Amino acid sequence: MIRLLRIAPLALLLACTASLGLSACGSDSKPGAPDQFELVEATMADVHDALAGKKRMADGKKLTCVKLVEAYIDRILRYNNAPQPNGGLPIRGALYINPTALDQATALDTKYQQEGGVGDRYLHCMPVLLKDNFDTFDHPSTSGSYAMLGHQAGIDAESVKGLRTAGAVILGKANQDEFAFFTTGFSARAIQVGNPYNTAQSPGGSSSGTGASIAANFALGGTGSDTCMSIRLPSAVNGLVGIRPSLGVISQHGIFPLSHERDTGGPMVRTVRDAALMLTAMASVDPRDPKTLDFPESERPENYVDYLDRESNGAAGKNIGVLRSFGNGTDADGEGVQAELLQAAVDKLKSLGANVYDVTLPKFQSRGASSTHWYMNDYFKFFDEGGGTSPRACVSSVLATQEHGRVAVCTANLPGFRGGIVESLRVGLRTAPAMLLAAGGDPDAAPTPEELDAIVDERKYVTAVMDGDPSVEGTVFDDRGNPVRLDALVLSPGPSGGRTCDLGSTTQMGSIVVPIGFDESVGVPRGMEIFVRRFDEGTGLGIAYDYEQATLHRKPPDISPGLLVESNDTIAEFNANTQKALMQAASVAPEDLPTGVYLDVLSTLTGTAPTP
Repeated sequence: MIRLLRIAPLALLLACTASLGLSACGSDSKPGAPDQFELVEATMADVHDALAGKKRMADGKKLTCVKLVEAYIDRILRYNNAPQPNGGLPIRGALYINPTALDQATALDTKYQQEGGVGDRYLHCMPVLLKDNFDTFDHPSTSGSYAMLGHQAGIDAESVKGLRTAGAVILGKANQDEFAFFTTGFSARAIQVGNPYNTAQSPGGSSSGTGASIAANFALGGTGSDTCMSIRLPSAVNGLVGIRPSLGVISQHGIFPLSHERDTGGPMVRTVRDAALMLTAMASVDPRDPKTLDFPESERPENYVDYLDRESNGAAGKNIGVLRSFGNGTDADGEGVQAELLQAAVDKLKSLGANVYDVTLPKFQSRGASSTHWYMNDYFKFFDEGGGTSPRACVSSVLATQEHGRVAVCTANLPGFRGGIVESLRVGLRTAPAMLLAAGGDPDAAPTPEELDAIVDERKYVTAVMDGDPSVEGTVFDDRGNPVRLDALVLSPGPSGGRTCDLGSTTQMGSIVVPIGFDESVGVPRGMEIFVRRFDEGTGLGIAYDYEQATLHRKPPDISPGLLVESNDTIAEFNANTQKALMQAASVAPEDLPTGVYLDVLSTLTGTAPTP
């Protein structure tokens, strides 16, 4: 059971396996017997087998959902904040454990007994950690910022609702770069997320906490959100399968935004099959997100797992383009070890029967819509309509307008104009300039028709190249001079080769990241991005699954529980300590900084100095 009293760390370690009956402690590298359930690297199929008794716990008993959730919570409590020998720093992937997680698990165990199995809940008892910018009705989301403490949604984000319906347990929230502005895993709340393979190395971002947590086996699945890189990079450097789906597959509702012309949520897990299951659950048609209407229910796959047939949907016979460069000289195939690993992956795809071609996209240009202020205030509008409660109601109360109804709610009953994120004086110093830049944008300016048309034109260009249009520069021809229709492109999702994320973010097309090996010089995994046409995630999943099964590059990190540091013994203590993490590690917390630091910048931006 989850401890309510503090016990000695060594005793905790020795008691773990016996108390939980799970292989959840000790060395992660020692596999159990074939019929024994292993928490480390468990899959959804493993969990369902263990619930049915096909796999047994260490004590010979059947697994229950409550025991599984207890085991993941226990692992977070012991490993998350412990400095790791591999890099000297803690992982700090998990931010908040949902106090209702065990209640959710109890309810699922009751359903299992009543129905004699998982029923149609294909994610029955999948403990999931959400990036901290996904709304949940039963615990807060803060986008990794002290400015958003107390931000409690009244309803789930649409994609979270889908996860719950499919049977997932919402275990809690994972750290992220503050407001998702960066890709390094740093925020005022997280301080610095560490890559569990080497905590001195970057975990990628902005979905850094999800990447680190799922790699460290703190949950069975996780969610990220990707504006440019934020699912793809942390998946690549944490040895995960991550899906940045085409815009419109998953609703943007309830995910704190940067740009709705680029943002999308997506799954981050350890296997392609679990990624396909989570994508199925998260995807939906949602009138609150008009992009989902472009992908009507009649055209959507019933289950993305249906594409995971190596014989019919694998690499054999597929025409795959290796993207060597695009736009102004971006080396899309990476550099150094990353390039070597990607080439080895391409060679493997050839051996699996793929036809491989070199591709360039010389006419590509990165596109977007600089309307962050508008998008964020639009989020707050839907948040209010869903019954949410929060000390924040807009980006900036000084700059609030009637657009989205922000004037009335952002300043009412909030002395000193403290209804805005900027004026809260709680944004971390590293993030404050980016938030101020967003606040400086016009809160009434939605994307222009010209901006939207430019995005469509870039998608048409890339799609035309993939379709083999002979009139388009970049189209590939075979040895006989015939244009080639490409099923997918492969490229580097980082960490080298430039901003490759702009390809998917501009075109709003889909990508699946899959592990391709390790950079032994730093001990960190690397990945390959499989890029597909808009709404054609099934093709990418089929190729990714075939490659994954042929290589099995995914390996767990070698991490240690906290033995020489004070342990968090309860969920309440863990949650409380993460809120004051920065105060423990820095001389001045953001909320204690002199107001003049913020007011000087605000007065320069707006010509107004609000009263603190």
